[in-house]
Amino acid sequence: MSNINVCNKCDLIVDHIPIAKNRHALCPRCNTLLYTNNAFSISSVLALSLTGLILVVIANVFPMFTITMLGVEESATLIQGAWALLQKKFYFVGLLVIFCSFIAPFLFLSCLAQVCLLLLTKRNTPQLILLLKLVKFFTEWSMLEVYLVSFLIAVFKLSDIADIQLQLGLLSFVSLMFISSLIMYGLNLEIFWQKMEKNAKR
Repeated sequence: MSNINVCNKCDLIVDHIPIAKNRHALCPRCNTLLYTNNAFSISSVLALSLTGLILVVIANVFPMFTITMLGVEESATLIQGAWALLQKKFYFVGLLVIFCSFIAPFLFLSCLAQVCLLLLTKRNTPQLILLLKLVKFFTEWSMLEVYLVSFLIAVFKLSDIADIQLQLGLLSFVSLMFISSLIMYGLNLEIFWQKMEKNAKR
């Protein structure tokens, strides 16, 4: 995190001073909000990460919806949809769907869970720095909301010509998106680095 902040309203440069949890820092000149401290604790992030990992598996194993057209019923999962794209030779789109809807969220949540476990058990292993860097990298590749919007548009268009029943996979996917957004909102990697340094001094 930067050591300075610039006010969006009056452009005053203010030193970044650590503040207590759920507190706000205001500009001393114009009283505009500069930054807040809404970060979750490491144990809270661990609980959310483990929940997210369970939801990732369920969202990709169970069908997202069932389509009934002309008396024929067909179910589809995320992986089946990506595989269908690959079979139609849309290789880039198919691989992008697999990466953004399964690989990136799974790796992000699993790396984050490992980091939390290592920090809470006070074990500074050589892999910890790499895991923290991977967490930062995968935060930029988690695009579940984009995939969900595309999926809902497709379902809306199909609803005129077929009966569509939403299944457990979609509910899990929506819950996963909510959990991921919650983690992004409360994740402050600076706390993780500080915890690692504190553990190293003991």
